[in-house]
Amino acid sequence: MKYILFWTPFWYTPDYFIGFGSKAFAECEYTNCFTTNNRSYLSVEKFDAIFFHGSIYNKGYHKEPTIRSPNQIYVYVNIEAPINLSPNLKMYGSFYNWTMTHRFDSDLVKRYRVFVKEETGYVLPSFHAVKNKTKIMAWFVSHCSTSSKRELLIKHIMKYIPVDIYGYCGPLKCSVNKNRLSTNECYDMVEKNYKFYFAGENSICKDYTTEKLYYLLEKDVIPVVYGGGDYLVTAPPKSVINVADFENITELVDYLKFLDANPSEYLKYFEWKKHYKIIDGFPVCELCKKLHEPLQKSIIEDLHTWSWGVNNDILIIKVFSDQVLLKTSFFPAKY
Repeated sequence: MKYILFWTPFWYTPDYFIGFGSKAFAECEYTNCFTTNNRSYLSVEKFDAIFFHGSIYNKGYHKEPTIRSPNQIYVYVNIEAPINLSPNLKMYGSFYNWTMTHRFDSDLVKRYRVFVKEETGYVLPSFHAVKNKTKIMAWFVSHCSTSSKRELLIKHIMKYIPVDIYGYCGPLKCSVNKNRLSTNECYDMVEKNYKFYFAGENSICKDYTTEKLYYLLEKDVIPVVYGGGDYLVTAPPKSVINVADFENITELVDYLKFLDANPSEYLKYFEWKKHYKIIDGFPVCELCKKLHEPLQKSIIEDLHTWSWGVNNDILIIKVFSDQVLLKTSFFPAKY
């Protein structure tokens, strides 16, 4: 049995969304792994791996294990963009052995969701349901000024088509609490009334794709994505519209208008649902397998540089003024 200790919670979830014990590994190739957050379950040096949520872990507040055995694996877990991290990563040189992040060059890749092939029996919405979607695009947002400058992109899009903005940064609300956006009630409302949803990331970082995309993929609405993720990998085939695929805002908007006016073309973006399903992205089987393989222990000497890049180049877009137009491969260059 391989024992895994969750030293910190994952945000407010003590079991990292996979539960305690061995149940999460029941359908894996290797099933004999066991998780707990009870630091007294074994002597701390007996655990095979110890998980630390990198977005919150602070040695001063959360302490650190009193004894560390030579073959023990300390795992840095994080699915946030570097700019959103609270701890100073420079303090953790040579502390971690493995990374578990959204990055594809991590030791273990953790994503919010993944898609797998499976015939689902899904039935496309009717033409009538599509025609009843009388609005073009919605956006739920609580951070009004971001490093990605998604708010600038939306401002340009709104010159050509209406975008209904819900939450702290807009005039609309979809629930009793204006700022509570992540409710099924809100996403059901979008599915019923809107053709498109703007799924713009707050940071444009390597491989960074958040839950916004997957919430909407579970509904019959097309996400318009803007981010640093490789959507050919992180989204099912022909399921999203990527801003980066267009030369300019006008070209993007013209395509949205074309789909709005042609239900048969619009519905092609839901064909994937017949052949794929979306599941949780925690790499439980890969984790247990890796712990059973011959130990490939490494030391991450400089977590800060690994996370940010040599010149902070993981943040692909760095623009801090609305007066500066974004001109990169991730943003339409012409307006």
